[in-house]
Amino acid sequence: MIRPFRATVALLLPVLLAGCAASSVLSPYPAQAVHYRAALDAGTPDAALTRIGRKTESADATLYLLEKARIAQLSGNADASREAFTAVLGRFAAQDERALVSASTYAASGASLLTNDNARPYAGRTYERVFVHQYQALNYLAAGDPQGALVEVRRANQAQVEALRDKEKQVDKAQADAERKGLDTARYDQYFSPMDLAAGRVKNGFQNAATFYLSGLIYEASGQANDAYIDYRKALELVPENPWLQKDVVRTGLAVGIDDAKKLAKQLGNVQVAPKPGEGELVVYLEEGFVPAKQPVSVPIWTMKTMNNVSFPIYGEALAPAPQAVQVDGRELETGLLVDTRALAVRTLKDETPALVARAFLRLLTRQEMQRQAQRQDTTGLLGLATTIYSLVAEQPDLRSWLTLPGSGQVLRLPLPAGEHTISRPGMAPLAVTVRPGRPTLVHLVALPGKTYSRIYPL
Repeated sequence: MIRPFRATVALLLPVLLAGCAASSVLSPYPAQAVHYRAALDAGTPDAALTRIGRKTESADATLYLLEKARIAQLSGNADASREAFTAVLGRFAAQDERALVSASTYAASGASLLTNDNARPYAGRTYERVFVHQYQALNYLAAGDPQGALVEVRRANQAQVEALRDKEKQVDKAQADAERKGLDTARYDQYFSPMDLAAGRVKNGFQNAATFYLSGLIYEASGQANDAYIDYRKALELVPENPWLQKDVVRTGLAVGIDDAKKLAKQLGNVQVAPKPGEGELVVYLEEGFVPAKQPVSVPIWTMKTMNNVSFPIYGEALAPAPQAVQVDGRELETGLLVDTRALAVRTLKDETPALVARAFLRLLTRQEMQRQAQRQDTTGLLGLATTIYSLVAEQPDLRSWLTLPGSGQVLRLPLPAGEHTISRPGMAPLAVTVRPGRPTLVHLVALPGKTYSRIYPL
């Protein structure tokens, strides 16, 4: 039995080493991404792009392409951003079209059981996929292509519909296998309870009112008030306390004769249905901060009367976003929340923890079997080397996620006389914006502690 096992280890050793070299096993991803975020905060996005370099050709290409696309967009290079997001979407499509059982997926999942989840190619979370379509829509708006932008926000909204439909149907095979082997994943909930508060701020880990709002805005600008009302209403269901969004629902609802809009109009009071003659509208979509990075936490897992400390990803404190102050012509206004990205990230990981624990349990069983085999007579030392490397690699938690995403996305909207207006906020130089009569103008702000990025989209 020893000889076949040696042969197996000889084959697996290169896989283990490759997994270390080609992924974030030996260099945790947050330690890399901190440089990207620091460059953005310092107002030097090109330095972040230089750091990414050819990592977009690595095993974690999807993750680095996500960062590259976001950074390029903030730097004002919409073409480079669109190209990178297109590459990401192509990789997502390839993943989705791949058969549930194929040589590549089998190899990747097998490697993750032998090492850890870092050995799996980064596939992106649903909330990240939604943001890809949302930002790609902005790239199309930058190119003067509102129809292309509408296609992207529809895809974003469809991704949310499909995720909501499939949420209750998904059963993780690793968790089922572990339960058959005697693991009760619920007993480990206490170790992940620090995420409960933030996770509870959202209904699930993927629905994003900002994408519904953006599609509603584009529909309204193109004269499709009914479609605009439908998407504004979907957004309001997710963030019902947003005062600006309430007015958008009333305005478009009254325009198409919706009874519910009439009821809401009575509650809100005087709501302007359309810009007055000589007026346009200013819409500010403001993103603040960064989504949090995952941290490692040690959790004891018992297997065969043996206690093993295993490192898992977890989020620390993720504070609820506060309204942001924006001055328009010297008048200070507060934004209303559209998407709490911090909470989406936390909720996503919280929902994944039972499967993470299950896979860790199965890895422990595999490692213990390898160690038992290695303890037998071994004149080559190969087994001992392999199990040592295996133990080192298997303890590393998967901390990967798209880390240049914002902490939250917020909005404010108001009618203004056509002409030049000024937007400012703390730490931001005044921004001149031209409002056109009868048309909305979208201003995208990304507010970081050291730098505020801006882009204007006439609609």
